[in-house]
Amino acid sequence: MSNELSEAEVNEIKRLAAGKLGECRKGNDVIGTQIFSILSLFARVIYYPLGKDAPWGFTRIKGSENDINQEKPFVAINTSIPEDCQVFAAAHELYHIWFEQTPDVLPADLLNEQDKEINERKANRFAAEFLVDQVLLNQEMNLYGIKEITIKGILQLCELFVVPYRTMVKRLREIERISDEKMMELLMETEESIGQYRKKYSFVLRDPDERIVMNNLIELAVNAYEKEYITFEKLEYLLDLSKLTPEDLGIVKMQEYGFPSDDELDSIMEE
Repeated sequence: MSNELSEAEVNEIKRLAAGKLGECRKGNDVIGTQIFSILSLFARVIYYPLGKDAPWGFTRIKGSENDINQEKPFVAINTSIPEDCQVFAAAHELYHIWFEQTPDVLPADLLNEQDKEINERKANRFAAEFLVDQVLLNQEMNLYGIKEITIKGILQLCELFVVPYRTMVKRLREIERISDEKMMELLMETEESIGQYRKKYSFVLRDPDERIVMNNLIELAVNAYEKEYITFEKLEYLLDLSKLTPEDLGIVKMQEYGFPSDDELDSIMEE
C-alpha cells in the first residue's frame, strides 16, 4: 500500500482546509488549543484519561448525512496523551465529521502512516493543513528568524502551533522547506531524545493533563440542582464523574426544612 496521497488528493484537502479556516474565521490565526472550542461546535465531546497506550480518541456518528433529526456526533479525546497530540486528534476527528460522517478510532500510532487506510492519511493531512497553515507557518518562521531547519527551530514551531514534533517535521517537508532525506533524518529521533532537546532548549513539555470533562454535564447538573430538580446527593454523584465536588464549585448543601417536632410546637404555643 502506498503511503503517498496523489497530487489531486492533496490539492482537494488543501481546498477543504482553507474553506473551513475561512468558515471558522481563522484564516489569519494560529489554531492551537482553540481546536477544542471548534470541535465542541460540531460534536459532543468527552475528555477522559484512557491511558497513554490507548487510542488517541474516537468518534461515533449517529444518524445519517441526510437525516434532518441527526444528533451531534460523539467524540472522545484521550487526555492521557500530551496536549499537542490531543490538539492533532481533535483536528483529525473534525475531518471525519465534516467530510465523511463515519465512525473512527484513532490508534496510538496515528502519526505513523505506514499501512494506514487512505481516509486516515487524508484526515492526518487535513489536520496538518488546518492547524499549520502554510502562509502562517512561513510568517512565523520569518518572524522568529528560523532559516536553517534545526531541531531547536522545529520545537519552537511546535510550541507556537501546539502540534507534535513529527507533525511539524512532515509539514516542513510538505511546504518544501526540507528535503525527503532531511525529513527522514529528523524523524529518526526518538521520543526520549525529543524530550531531552525540549529540556535543553527550555521549551514547554506539554504533558498529559489527565482531565475529565464530559461536554456540559457539570453546567447541566448545577442548573438542575439550583432549580431543585435533583438532590444534593445526586449532584455529588454527577460531579464525581468529573472528579469534582460541590465545594469545588462553591456549592453548599441547601438547608432542609421539615415539620416542627411536638416539643417545638409546644414551645411555640407557650410563647
